[in-house]
Amino acid sequence: MSKSKPAADPIATAPPVACIVDGDVGGVGKSLLAILIAMAFALIEAPLKILELDEQGKLKRFLGSNVEGLHAARLDVDADGERDLVPVFAPFHAALTSMPQTRQSVLLEVGGALTELTNSFVAEVDVDEDISALGLTVIVFLVVVATEESIGQVVSQIGRLRQIMPSARIVIVRNERDGCPVAASTDMPERLAKDFAKALAAYPSIRMPRLRLKSRRLMEALGVSPATVVNWRREHFKEAMTRTKKPLAEAKRFVNDVAAWSGTMHGELVRILPFLGGGHG
Repeated sequence: MSKSKPAADPIATAPPVACIVDGDVGGVGKSLLAILIAMAFALIEAPLKILELDEQGKLKRFLGSNVEGLHAARLDVDADGERDLVPVFAPFHAALTSMPQTRQSVLLEVGGALTELTNSFVAEVDVDEDISALGLTVIVFLVVVATEESIGQVVSQIGRLRQIMPSARIVIVRNERDGCPVAASTDMPERLAKDFAKALAAYPSIRMPRLRLKSRRLMEALGVSPATVVNWRREHFKEAMTRTKKPLAEAKRFVNDVAAWSGTMHGELVRILPFLGGGHG
């Protein structure tokens, strides 16, 4: 992506962009990444339509009522007994194809095991034709952790995206929660390790550092966004102690863990979408 001119307002000059967060395997950090992307857009007050294809409603829990759920469990069946994907994805497709008029970016998180459903819709409706004809910017963030299943799924999805949505840009997100995916891949089957290495060489990647397990679990249990947690630094962590029911030392560690982690991730996202910097560092 070309960088904005230094004298220009990054918010005004940035084109709307569609961000699809995927990874197929459940529990790899897709929701956390989607939350961080939403935070980055909120920091620069850029309009963002947020959708989640996940019955758990995790994004809505963290980000509030402005998240629209796409309910895959409610698939309509046509007269021939086939699943009708269009009603499920209609809100996403409408938001995507209207970006040139609305100037509103779009964020879609694809829940675990729902990647193929999304692929089927993309192929059936030929979303790639929309991207090309309307000059849309679409980025697929593929989240991967240090397991053979996750790496295999990401490699497979890259191959599928090349077929059904070649105009989309791919970014690999290396979630280090369970260790470094790159290092772990060297101990996996040779073919898989080579394919993953080729993917990393061919596409940009960003690093999602490990968040201390206690802090990650506490944040998820509280159901609050990293931005909310960071704001608990005020009044010497009074709100942090109240909400976490922890003594000052533990409350401070929790808030500082989340602040450092989300700050690093914001910097990584700005490398991919420079306009998200917005002077907020």
